[in-house]
Amino acid sequence: MGFIEFFGESLKGVGKGVQKGKEAAVRSSEKMLRVQRLRMDVQDLREEKERKMREVAHKVYELYTQNALKNPELLAICQDIKTIQWQIDERWTEINHINSNK
Repeated sequence: MGFIEFFGESLKGVGKGVQKGKEAAVRSSEKMLRVQRLRMDVQDLREEKERKMREVAHKVYELYTQNALKNPELLAICQDIKTIQWQIDERWTEINHINSNK
């Protein structure tokens, strides 16, 4: 085998290595893209779950205000919420009173 033949064979080997490298890079990019899409899906699902959790909480409190809630643990939490709302209302009343006496 002459130098040119040897050099040609070496280039074929390099070419195969480059091709394998490109294929590996493509697979790696596809994998990263898939992972990113799945992470975005997870984030969207978490946000949807949080919306549903707030919806349930509002429904429970609505049942409480209609005296239709019977679960003692939920009743206690709703009573705490009602107490906090009273405190908020008192503070707003005080703010409005202070602002009206300028």
